[in-house]
Amino acid sequence: AVQVAPNDDTWILAKVITYDPETGMYCLADEDTESNKIFNLPESQVVILGDIKNPSRGDPVFAVYPDTTSFYQATVTQPARKVAGGGSFVMVQFVDDSDEMGITHDKAVDLRHIMRPPY
Repeated sequence: AVQVAPNDDTWILAKVITYDPETGMYCLADEDTESNKIFNLPESQVVILGDIKNPSRGDPVFAVYPDTTSFYQATVTQPARKVAGGGSFVMVQFVDDSDEMGITHDKAVDLRHIMRPPY
């Protein structure tokens, strides 16, 4: 995950191309298939995903909204479950995601696409 600009709440899914341990700089590619953006960012704006293995109900997270590559604030509503093929998903409710009736529905997110709040 990358923070597009310092002190900005915008986080997107990106893939590490290279990392220079001497400078602490990452070269990353936007995971959005319609974007060819490449980012050169310091460690402070990069979060390597995968550190959350067993989120609990009520845990605050940042999660990739379904069918996007953008992270949004969410709360875990059901712990991770394994699915066919070896992956896992977790159910979350995104902040400010209520429908026209004011109901916020659970959404399934790949466990690999959640992170602890970056603040």
